[in-house]
Amino acid sequence: MSGYQLAQVNVAIFRQAKDDPVNQDFMDALDRVNAAADASPGFVWRLQSESGNATDIPLGTGINPDLIVNLSVWEDVESLRNFAYRQTDHVAVLR
Repeated sequence: MSGYQLAQVNVAIFRQAKDDPVNQDFMDALDRVNAAADASPGFVWRLQSESGNATDIPLGTGINPDLIVNLSVWEDVESLRNFAYRQTDHVAVLR
C-alpha cells in the first residue's frame, strides 16, 4: 500500500430529464452496478444518499437538476481499472 488512495469523479448531464423514460435502463442498473463496485477488490467508499446512489443528491441552488455526480474512492488505479473496464454490468452501462 502506497499510503494514497484514488478518488474518481464522473460528472454528467442527462440529455433528457433525469426521470425521462429514455434514462430508465441506466437508472435501473444503478443498484446492480453499485453493489458490484462495493464488492470489488480495492473499493474503499462511494458517495451515496439514503437511496443507495448519488443521482438524487441536490448539488445546489441554480444547478441543473439533471446534472449528476458520481464519486468513488479506490485503493489504486489497477482496482479502479479492473472495475471500470472488466466488470460486466459496468461495461454494459458504459456501452
